[in-house]
Amino acid sequence: MSLRRSLRILAASLLAVTLSVLVGLGMAAFRQALTVGSGEAWLMAWVLAFVVGLPVLVVLLAALGAAQRYAARVRIIPFMGVKIPGVGQ
Repeated sequence: MSLRRSLRILAASLLAVTLSVLVGLGMAAFRQALTVGSGEAWLMAWVLAFVVGLPVLVVLLAALGAAQRYAARVRIIPFMGVKIPGVGQ
């Protein structure tokens, strides 16, 4: 395995751990705001939507974009033995 691939795997695992800790802290803060009152809980939900939701959304969209680019790259490479139209003309 190349160094670049191993660094990507390490970065992805660190990112997953960091995001799970961020979501856990956000849920703890929301539970604490919920015990204070409903107004505070709504304000905390609004803050958490930006503080927790946007980083998670950015990472998910980046992963989906990478998967889409990989699928397109795999689709355009023909199988061995398949004739490519227009080659050699």
